[in-house]
Amino acid sequence: MSNEDSREKAAKAALNDIRWLLQGEEEALDDDDEETYLDGPTIVRLLEENFERLDPNNNGIEREELMTALMNPQAFTTDEYEMLRLITKYFDTIINMSDDEEGEETKISRADLLVLEQFLVHSKMTLKELHSWCSIANQPADDIGPPPLSG
Repeated sequence: MSNEDSREKAAKAALNDIRWLLQGEEEALDDDDEETYLDGPTIVRLLEENFERLDPNNNGIEREELMTALMNPQAFTTDEYEMLRLITKYFDTIINMSDDEEGEETKISRADLLVLEQFLVHSKMTLKELHSWCSIANQPADDIGPPPLSG
C-alpha cells in the first residue's frame, strides 16, 4: 500500500468518525457491536501517553480537543487513532468516572483516567461493558424492576 493510499484510507476513516459523531452517539452505540482489537490496559496506556498532547491547555480533555485529534489521523499511530475513536465514542461514560468538576462533567480529567484504569485494567472490563454497566446504574430504580426470584 502506497503512502497516498494510506493517507486516503486514514482520511476516509476520519470522515466516517466525524459523520458518526454528528449523527449522535446513542444510535451509534446501539448499532455497533464490533469490539475493538485493543485491550483495556492498552487503551489506558495510550491515553496516558497522549494525555498532554490531547489536552494542550492542561484543563482536561474536551470533546472539541478530541474532534481536532480525530481530524488529524496522520498525526497518530493506528493504535493511537483507535484509542481516540474509542474514547470519543464512550466520552460521556468516561467523563463521569469521577465527580471532579463543578456542575456537569464536560472533560476527561486525570482523575477520570485513574478510575477508568481501575475498571479496564484491574477489573478487566471492556469500554462497552463499562458503558452498559454505567447506563444500568444510572437508570431510576422504577425502570430496572425487581430482582429475580431465587428458586
